[in-house]
Amino acid sequence: MSQPAPRRILLIHTRYRLPGGEDAVFDAERALLEQHGHTVFVYERSNHEADGLWQKLLLPLRAVFSFKAMGEVRALIRKEQIDLVHVHNTLLVTSPSVFWACRKEGVPVVQTLHNFRLFCPNGVLLRQGKVCEDCPHHSLFCAVRHACYRGSRAQSLVCAAVYAFHRLLGTYRQVFLITPTEFDRDKLLEFNALHPVFDPARLFVKANPVSVTLPEGAPLPFSARKNQVVYAGRLEELKGLLTVLEAWRQLEQTPGAPRLILVGDGPLEARARELAGPNVEFAGRLAPKDLHALMAQSMAVVAASLCYESFALVPAEAHLVGTPVLASALGNVGASVTEGADGLTFAPGDAADLARAVLALPEALAAMDPDAIRRAALEKTGGGPQADYRRLADIYARVLARDSRR
Repeated sequence: MSQPAPRRILLIHTRYRLPGGEDAVFDAERALLEQHGHTVFVYERSNHEADGLWQKLLLPLRAVFSFKAMGEVRALIRKEQIDLVHVHNTLLVTSPSVFWACRKEGVPVVQTLHNFRLFCPNGVLLRQGKVCEDCPHHSLFCAVRHACYRGSRAQSLVCAAVYAFHRLLGTYRQVFLITPTEFDRDKLLEFNALHPVFDPARLFVKANPVSVTLPEGAPLPFSARKNQVVYAGRLEELKGLLTVLEAWRQLEQTPGAPRLILVGDGPLEARARELAGPNVEFAGRLAPKDLHALMAQSMAVVAASLCYESFALVPAEAHLVGTPVLASALGNVGASVTEGADGLTFAPGDAADLARAVLALPEALAAMDPDAIRRAALEKTGGGPQADYRRLADIYARVLARDSRR
């Protein structure tokens, strides 16, 4: 495909209360588009807007359909003569009403699906530490019964109502969707066959942008690295944090066991500090370049997710600095590892099996090559920012061409 002429693009995103991977993808793609000459406009909201009492009382209605957001987006589309709208997250304060703004203004709209929330109100297909597909196979309101969203039936009801209402409206039938992996695509098509929500012909696959700052001298040979393993991510249950801590507790008396470095913060931080043994270190949140430097000087990165994950970002970053991954054999995290070549897998939620994998790591490293791990990762991630932009531009071109034929 020849590169399309720069177009006027509106990006829409709602930031959660705690920063996450969706924010990073939004920021990275915005920068990528600007670097390639597109005129980019942003409609950005934050769920901190609902902190006041009055705002909290109105939030359930606004989360389902925000006339304020719809009006503001329509006005922005008209004022700036927007050619295409790309949405990342609409929950909660923005709402899917922005898709109707695009439809009323006759502008094509794309959404990147960073999770499975179209079919699962908590977005991650996880309940009580195990994969759960009740909502996709039965009803969104299964989440209310189990209080899946933030442990609250009331909040779960709001989230389920958002997507149930927009199913009835057919909101997503005219939206072009991007999912970051083939695994996600297959899952979404499986669920959509049971409860049609979107047009399968409008579903694209494009990996999220992955960019690392390669430290000087990296990838280091394993003999030059510190005897440590890095956990990077939010300190929460769905990331398998408690499984990791229990595995390292089991390894406390094992001579030569690597140190565990925890990078990040989150709701389980206080509990994690109570459970952590002497061979566990808390590094807090790190800037990306500092995290990549830490990964590059470590024996491995552990990704112990208990859910499918919509995109395995941490394993991709680790592999790009030539570091193997100890990965739970589940969903995108498990699929990111080739056993024995760029990491080892273990049963999700099984601390003893993770401890086994840690003990097997030294022998496994003897058969691994950090340079080969990095080369394979570059191929998997599509060759860096230029290739990522070409894929995004190609999707935009297809969307615009199809929209012009309506």
